[in-house]
Amino acid sequence: MIYSFSLPQVSVWLGFALFLGHAWCFFDYARCAAWWKTFPRSDRMGGILLAVATGWTAWLAGTINLMEYTKYRPLFILGVIGLGVSSWLYVREFIAVRSLGILLLLGADVLLDAAFLRYDAARLVVVSYAYVLILEGMFMVGAPYLLRDVIAWALANPARGKGLLVPGIVFGLLLMALGIFVY
Repeated sequence: MIYSFSLPQVSVWLGFALFLGHAWCFFDYARCAAWWKTFPRSDRMGGILLAVATGWTAWLAGTINLMEYTKYRPLFILGVIGLGVSSWLYVREFIAVRSLGILLLLGADVLLDAAFLRYDAARLVVVSYAYVLILEGMFMVGAPYLLRDVIAWALANPARGKGLLVPGIVFGLLLMALGIFVY
């Protein structure tokens, strides 16, 4: 296990973040919609998210067990940092979306790590969500323009946009309830 978070902790915090984010967007829809429309091409958000993703990945390269490759750990860390810097310099198109995709992939690892060696069936809610995040992350890294298209479709009609936020609010409440009462 890489992370020392329990499944109840992960479920409550993830549920709280989903609930808070979706509820904020629901009640302040105009400002949130304007922000999401500019997100895919935002260099500022791309830089912030890429720095977080690079730091997280460098931390992982510096702390996980690399077995016979442990002697090359400094090279892995330098490689991760070099990849982050070169991504910022040379892959600027949709860098915010690509960086968000990397963070989704890293975050899914936290969820799967928390559910590891748990045998109750309720853990499959978190595990299934982790695999949804993995799919979303792969699409965001490989085809970032799709997020731009999905955002444009979702925000084309305010009723549709608010309707799409409701399942996120409900799922956040479900995860918090699972974390507090079931896990």
